[in-house]
Amino acid sequence: MAPDPSERPVVIPVADGVRLEGLFQAPPGPARGAALVLHPHPLYGGSMRNNVVEALRQAALAAGWAALRFNFRGVGGSTGQHDQGRGERDDALAAAAWLRSQAPGPLALMGYSFGARVATQAAAGLDGLAAGVLAAPALVLGNLGAWPENGGRLLILAGDRDQFTSLPGLADYAAGLGARAQLMTLKGADHFLNGWESELTALAREWLDQAALVNNM
Repeated sequence: MAPDPSERPVVIPVADGVRLEGLFQAPPGPARGAALVLHPHPLYGGSMRNNVVEALRQAALAAGWAALRFNFRGVGGSTGQHDQGRGERDDALAAAAWLRSQAPGPLALMGYSFGARVATQAAAGLDGLAAGVLAAPALVLGNLGAWPENGGRLLILAGDRDQFTSLPGLADYAAGLGARAQLMTLKGADHFLNGWESELTALAREWLDQAALVNNM
């Protein structure tokens, strides 16, 4: 998927010497917040140029938030190699720090599949997290990390035909967070969410709109 010409190519250093290829875009006016979008599994063709990543990025921009998507280590122009989620957590934390240097204010983590799992693993290492959006978390890869109490509200989106997750498992995870989380089931959608991009954008945009209002009260 070709990058938006209004996105700015960036390089983000990670503490272990890895350098990440990313694309950053700010909204036309003052940013209401900053959203970091994490892509699906690198070993199965996942990259920042993914249809769901693009839908989440569009949601952030439509809500007036700055957006950063990037390639995990070993993907595209990012150096290093896949690290089973451990190094990718470090990638997410480094990208979040870079993003905050460009767009201070509320921070949201948005991730798809593997990226959703990495988002929950990185969340505990971030202060001032305002919201999260997880699209099709792939529970076949393992359990999600604990969403922090001060991490804002969490939206989980998953299709009822998803081949790589468990809706009961996601429901239990959301229930454990109480009013801080909401699970929305997309009727007829599978894990890849092809054809659901517009709905994903609309739902995630509304979630970020609400997060921005809460953080500006």
